[in-house]
Amino acid sequence: MEKQFGFSTLEIMMAMAVAVCALTAAASLVFGGQQFVIDAQKNSQARAVALEMLARQRILAQDDFRLVNAATSTNGIYSREVKASWQSFFAKKILARVSWSESGRSSSVALETIIADYGGTAGNDTCDSNLSGDWTNPRIEKVINLNDFAESASSSYAVGDVDVYMGKIYVAITKTGATHDSTLFIFDVDNPSLPLLLDKIDNNNLAMAGINAIAANKNYVYAASATAKNFQIIDVSQFPLKIFSHKINNGEEAVSVFYRNNYVYLGLSKVNGPEFNIIDVGNANDPVVIGSFEIGAGVSDIYVKGDYAYLAHPADLTSPEESGREQLTILNIADPANPYRAGGFFHEAGMGGFGKSLRVIGNRIYFGRTTSHIGAIPDDIPDFFIFDAAEPAAISVLGSRAFSRVGSLNGLIIRDNLAFVLLGTTNLGGDLRILDIADPDDIVEEKIIALPGAAGGIGGVSIDCEGNYLYVASIDGAGGSHISIISAE
Repeated sequence: MEKQFGFSTLEIMMAMAVAVCALTAAASLVFGGQQFVIDAQKNSQARAVALEMLARQRILAQDDFRLVNAATSTNGIYSREVKASWQSFFAKKILARVSWSESGRSSSVALETIIADYGGTAGNDTCDSNLSGDWTNPRIEKVINLNDFAESASSSYAVGDVDVYMGKIYVAITKTGATHDSTLFIFDVDNPSLPLLLDKIDNNNLAMAGINAIAANKNYVYAASATAKNFQIIDVSQFPLKIFSHKINNGEEAVSVFYRNNYVYLGLSKVNGPEFNIIDVGNANDPVVIGSFEIGAGVSDIYVKGDYAYLAHPADLTSPEESGREQLTILNIADPANPYRAGGFFHEAGMGGFGKSLRVIGNRIYFGRTTSHIGAIPDDIPDFFIFDAAEPAAISVLGSRAFSRVGSLNGLIIRDNLAFVLLGTTNLGGDLRILDIADPDDIVEEKIIALPGAAGGIGGVSIDCEGNYLYVASIDGAGGSHISIISAE
């Protein structure tokens, strides 16, 4: 019988199927391997971008801790996001996330770190610069009415300043109704909705004049006093509180104070001599004036950053020199014993407006004035300015805003892209305004917050911030003082 050799059609088809499967598997391995390589490359690139983002935040922190805030951006296929959360008074947790999508697949890389303000770039500012909650719709969570703490039937308290520092709010009273009334109150605000009075003291039991401004640091409160002994150091670490009183220059009324690294910068009202004074407070019992500068007008507010002191003050309207007519003066204090003028600003059209309040963050100055209104007629001359101060000798205006009302810009808080502006006017009241300053050339008013009893009173007189809370002092038409605790949570 003859045998048949070869393959049947079925066998050939089966062989081809096996071959196709083998080739498909091989192709999948090849292309899958290529995709794996591509994914690994993109992951590596994304990780490098995330590391760069964290490095950028560290650089910002070295310049000014308050510049470390949440941000988003895109770079090619990558979406970049920085989240900043408040860990403690001087530390933030930073998350850098890089995301991308391709062929319907989403991927991301996230890295975290803690950044602390080791260099003290924010000074004693314990405000969280990173915004959380809806600050276009904040609320007054609690009001401290100082009349509730009246010490006699004639007691009255006109708040001069507030300073919130590490869970406590220090309230300075500029004038009382009786000579023995307290002029410094200390409240525990670890729970802002339930403030607790811890202590109080009268800085001068022979006068109703009290304290105009304060700056707290650790165990001490440094006070600009309205009395002849115009500089006081109050030890708040012990009970009873202890006061060290000192007379600076001629004993003229002190109106502003700033603390930084064992130095106090004290501003006096107009005197025949230096109104700006640099004081070494390394020894609370024996502070030493090591430098001073004559402005020619009282110093309303002081901010110190790096080698410079920024002073808001009244203008000398009769001065023939531009520097004499300034409302903002910048001093170089690299050598505290020999401060000298480095730059300044005056507004030719608004000479009626005096420098009143300021903040400095990064290379920007935020500056508020009393209004320039003549005869109580509102105008459009700016009351709020943002300056580029990268070169203190030649600062330039980035943006400004007029509030078209008579009054004074008594306080400023800057948090990321928002400015919290406190307005006050004798007998006409005042309010707190929230401005979006993301684009300084186009400042947008987001919210106006009415303050307790503002109608007919002075309105807002002082503002500070800690964490995500604002603390706003106001005086009503009857002369009563209130501390409003404002939140967006």
